[in-house]
Amino acid sequence: MAVLDAKKTYKNLQSKGFVKANTHHKYLEYFHNGKLVLHTRISHGETDLNDYLIRQMSSQCKLDKSNFMDLANCPLSQEAYFEILKSKGLIE
Repeated sequence: MAVLDAKKTYKNLQSKGFVKANTHHKYLEYFHNGKLVLHTRISHGETDLNDYLIRQMSSQCKLDKSNFMDLANCPLSQEAYFEILKSKGLIE
């Protein structure tokens, strides 16, 4: 069972181009050319993200679990993530 540190994941996603949404919830949004492509949410009360939450976030980020784990832990670069989204037709 996989576990991610919630604070580290939140910070690492921001370093990959996600921006904090203007809300009291922990929403992160991913924009391309000023257009919202996707968003994800991290629970306030969680210190660790369990397997269920990882799967939810990976789905919201349009990645499989393995690629999301790499995105959250930094082996997957912002450029590589962009290319994945481009290959899926989510961005031009």
